[in-house]
Amino acid sequence: TSCCTRSDTRTGITTDAANNSHAMVKVDLSLQMPPSYPLREDAILIVQASLSTASQQPSNPPFVRKAALNAIPQLVETCQRTAIEVAHTQGGGEAVWSVLCRADEWVDTEWEVILEEHRCNYAVTTNDSRKSATETIRGNDNDNDIIKLGRRIIYSHHIIANSKRRDIATLTSRYKLGGYMKIGWPGIILVEGNEMDCITFVDDIKRWRWQQLQVRGEEQKVILDGTSLDSHRKLPQHFEEIGEDGLSLFANNCREANLEALFLTCMKINDHRTTAVEVKENRHAGEGSTNHGGSNYGVLVHVDHMNDGKRYRKWLRKTCQAQGCTLLIRRCYLNADTATANHDNNRATIYVGIFGDRDSVKQVMKLWRTSRVDVDSKNKPCLERMMDVVEEGEVFGRLPIKSSSLDEENDLDSSFEDLDNLVMTIDSGWAQTLRNRLTITE
Repeated sequence: TSCCTRSDTRTGITTDAANNSHAMVKVDLSLQMPPSYPLREDAILIVQASLSTASQQPSNPPFVRKAALNAIPQLVETCQRTAIEVAHTQGGGEAVWSVLCRADEWVDTEWEVILEEHRCNYAVTTNDSRKSATETIRGNDNDNDIIKLGRRIIYSHHIIANSKRRDIATLTSRYKLGGYMKIGWPGIILVEGNEMDCITFVDDIKRWRWQQLQVRGEEQKVILDGTSLDSHRKLPQHFEEIGEDGLSLFANNCREANLEALFLTCMKINDHRTTAVEVKENRHAGEGSTNHGGSNYGVLVHVDHMNDGKRYRKWLRKTCQAQGCTLLIRRCYLNADTATANHDNNRATIYVGIFGDRDSVKQVMKLWRTSRVDVDSKNKPCLERMMDVVEEGEVFGRLPIKSSSLDEENDLDSSFEDLDNLVMTIDSGWAQTLRNRLTITE
């Protein structure tokens, strides 16, 4: 019996461990060839696998080696099945390459899932010991009749992975935290419960791998009147997940719970329900200082056309959400009656507004100018080269709070008069510039 062995086959690399190091585990994959291989159909490769001697030492973190030991039978089964399929379909023949290719494919797919499951189980197990310490601290607080209610609002670049969503729900249940999680781009988590549990929850999820994760707002309330913590909650005691397109719903839930300020802080949006006079007075009061991170900033852009409007607008929504900006899209027709206008023969005038803090708006504009957001006449992706900035800078009116009426598909069409009224509430100077532009166009 001859033997073909491929040693040191990589089975996977862990995600970042707590100490930011990478742990690798190696597996020896052995393919034994029967005497009549590869001439006979019944001469099938025999697949075996084991941890390499280089991986016998405990890995860091410890769940990696355990995951590999549990995964090896699945790897062997997958490779053996491939060897059988090649032999039966080809009536024998060379199968080594097919098996090794399937092993590499398994590493890139199934192994990642197995590793993630073990990581999550390890995190939950580790949390048990932390929870005991937390309960001890809380017990000391109760001895002094001190209870502290806490809230955290956490911003993430995105929350998509089912494993993370499941683990977050598990942790909130374990720590008795209520609130909401908006998935997609961006991802937002709002939790409420015992202050120590909020701290532990944040510490736990920060150990996971994120593209961006930041606590952008928190609140604490000390309860000294002997009442229960639950009686002071503003959010539901259970934890709810909100869909990718649910940013408006998330904002509305915060508003109804009287936590709108916390939401606006998370999105880096000031409470813009102030008059232009108040804003100007505040500017004079702080004259001489520069705040590049301020949220009273915006840009109004005229877009000549959108060949693939649906795709174009989807890109704008996702990009603005990721940067925490408010998006306004209006499509105006010469026929003021948008409900009866013949849109096929009546070319639209398109205006896009982007509002938020200065740096975020600038980032959206940079991405807009350098991304292939539309298609050309040959239906090939292309850059936007025919947009014109009408106004850009600080605004002195009421910026629109994020809501579905600003950029939803059903609310795109508008008369020029309605657009003028909307821009007027944002900045009267911008409205005048828009009127002059429309007069020249007409």
